[in-house]
Amino acid sequence: MTNHSAHSAYRLADALFLIGHDEFSGKPHGATDRLEFALAGAAMAELIFERRITIDNGNVVAIDRRLWQEPLTDLIVTEILGREGAHPTRLWIRYLREHQQIRERVGTRLVNNGVVRREQSRGLRRTVRWPAVDPNQAAAPRVRLTALLMRHEQQQLDVETLLLASLTGAVGVGQVAFDEQVTAKMRDCRKFLPPPLDGLVAAVVTALDAATVAVRR
Repeated sequence: MTNHSAHSAYRLADALFLIGHDEFSGKPHGATDRLEFALAGAAMAELIFERRITIDNGNVVAIDRRLWQEPLTDLIVTEILGREGAHPTRLWIRYLREHQQIRERVGTRLVNNGVVRREQSRGLRRTVRWPAVDPNQAAAPRVRLTALLMRHEQQQLDVETLLLASLTGAVGVGQVAFDEQVTAKMRDCRKFLPPPLDGLVAAVVTALDAATVAVRR
């Protein structure tokens, strides 16, 4: 695979966060819970790419116990190391979304890097928005991903770009933030992911489906 990367300036979860929010209003594109499951997957993927964890037989296993002084990923590694035995990826996805406020943590990382602002409403329903400090800068991952998907065949893209597109498409964010042609290409990206990363996307979808069923009941 050649190295056509969609988000070289950003970590994977940061790129997904920016794609998942309107750069002007700071509101999420589509349902917040869907984006949160994808962000949990993206944060875990950062650790896979850094060879700090791996997915073995559907379970998450820590392979590098060192902390890298990066608050979000260090938190996840510490949590994984603190649990005895191996646990399924889908449960970690759910845990990061439900108990570690993954969207808040990724948003905070972007605030600390000067990319977005955190604005909380004062009404009865306290909603948080994440408008961009520089809308052009915040739109860059979406613009790059669109350009790469339109210019290149999926098998030419690097795995991080394939995963970003797969996660964006899998949870429905793509349908809001991209046109139909790009969204269709996103759906095909998953076919070209190596098994551990395809397993990660599958775990995100499974966790999201389980949560949706629980809500319907």
